[in-house]
Amino acid sequence: MDVTFLGTASAQPSHTRSHSALALRVDGEVWLVDCGEATQHQLIHLNGNAALHCPDPASTAHPPASAPTPRADEAVLTPPRIARIRRVFITHLHGDHAFGLPGLLCTAGATGFTSETGPDPLHVYGPKGLKNYLRNALDHSLSRIGRKFVLHELILPAHVPSPLDAALELRSDSKHTAPHIDELPGEDLLATSLTSPDSNYPGDWYWTVITGNDLSKTGGASRVSVKAAPIPHSVPTVGYLFTEPQQQGKLRADLATPILQRNKDALGLKNPLVLLQKLKLGETLTMPDGAVLDPANLVEPARRGRRLLILGDTSDALSSAFVPLVDALRIQDASTPIAFTLDMVIHEATNACLAADVEAGGTLESVEKQTREHGHSTPQMAGAFSKRVNAMRLVLNHFSSRYKGDDAPESLAVMEEVRKLAVGEFGREQVVCARDFMNVIVKA
Repeated sequence: MDVTFLGTASAQPSHTRSHSALALRVDGEVWLVDCGEATQHQLIHLNGNAALHCPDPASTAHPPASAPTPRADEAVLTPPRIARIRRVFITHLHGDHAFGLPGLLCTAGATGFTSETGPDPLHVYGPKGLKNYLRNALDHSLSRIGRKFVLHELILPAHVPSPLDAALELRSDSKHTAPHIDELPGEDLLATSLTSPDSNYPGDWYWTVITGNDLSKTGGASRVSVKAAPIPHSVPTVGYLFTEPQQQGKLRADLATPILQRNKDALGLKNPLVLLQKLKLGETLTMPDGAVLDPANLVEPARRGRRLLILGDTSDALSSAFVPLVDALRIQDASTPIAFTLDMVIHEATNACLAADVEAGGTLESVEKQTREHGHSTPQMAGAFSKRVNAMRLVLNHFSSRYKGDDAPESLAVMEEVRKLAVGEFGREQVVCARDFMNVIVKA
């Protein structure tokens, strides 16, 4: 499981940062989270020049703030490919997160996963308004998608207030438009309350988007489960929690193999190592020479799967259902020696109060107040949230155009200052500032 950042800008793109999008690779598939303008261009550029792919700063000797372009002698990573995109998760419908979606669908429609019945459909998930937006964009441009697609909207109960309610009341065309000619039926995913079905507090609600090994219309089989929850912003916005199932413990073949080999003739097996599979499945084996192969002594304890939380724009992630959802995971982990509940949090950090801002008369309080008023977060807010959810690692994302994402010494110095602000609240050095084409590995 790894993440490649295709765009790390907020609001407006710059010559060093493109609009918001990232590619998560899961079991050979590519799952996009957000699809700002030029997302497909970024994928095309990256596949045309794999050397653009910046390695994970945690696996290099580069400074942790932002990894420079890899040297010629460094291993080049394999970029995510458009042909492997199976799902797109939209956090919200602001243009810098969604304007690239119609074009990407048109391109991805020409390729993709195939089965005996033809290309597998591409599934798109997002908050209320996704269907109208995408259908209108495709219909009014008379666009066809060579590959079928499916739209799934995340729906809150009518009594839960939404930032979009007032705007929709003023519109006469707020009802769903007709499905596109290439669209297959999707599902309206209804939220579940952590407290009471009568609660009108958005922070009590979450969605089960994909259940591990789910064969429903929400996207076919997947080992990875996905939950979503609303997070405060100026329009309906969600984050997504990706969770792998428990991983089977590793078999200590180095201990079992010598015993199997010395009993080879007595067992009458040309290759006695075929019995290793029985040990993996928990079967105890007694050898002709009396040796007992007990899986309890030969199979390492099961490991929990990896967990990744990706947030959209937000002014207060701490008030979301992700906090109690992660607390439930922590209780689930109580019987195992696991230090962290989440392996990685990707959190926006649009604005920061840097030394230069203080010299100009700014204060941490004034910057945070202004940032919250615009629906966004500071590095300190990202650090505080990541500490609360017991994350092993924090990746900052979605930066103002003031914060450049290139290799210039002054740019790297600014991003290191931003990183340190998050470290101060997070309490750990495992913080990195994302830049376009950076790849990070999700490790449990």
